[in-house]
Amino acid sequence: MSFSDRMRSWFTGESKRAAPSRSTDKASRGSTKELEAFVASRIGVEAYLEPKTAIYSTTILLVADDGEYLRRPVKDRRHAADFCGHVNIPLYDAAKVGYPKRMRDYDRGQRPRRVELSELPPWPDDTTPGGEPPRDGPPPPPTQA
Repeated sequence: MSFSDRMRSWFTGESKRAAPSRSTDKASRGSTKELEAFVASRIGVEAYLEPKTAIYSTTILLVADDGEYLRRPVKDRRHAADFCGHVNIPLYDAAKVGYPKRMRDYDRGQRPRRVELSELPPWPDDTTPGGEPPRDGPPPPPTQA
């Protein structure tokens, strides 16, 4: 390949690079099972579709609500959309929306603090502190002493 051929292919967007290997080009049954197991074992999972690059094929990235994530190859966008529809999770395009901050926090070892039920204040009941039933409307004006 001459220099002019390389320049022409670069300007036209053609590439003489090798295609991704067959092992990463298609999603295997095992990777689909891993994705389903990840979704089933975590809450708040969202999917991000990562575009095909010169090195990697199209991949799907699952991110849980705490930032834990799993990345696996998929066949194409339609396959990713079918998978997300099957497990009922949203699918975002990573090239357009980017990656969630909680994923980067998870890599840094920062975990979100969960609020336990015992930490919440008691639910207000139907009476006011003086034992009177609550009034409808605004509170009465302050009295002048």
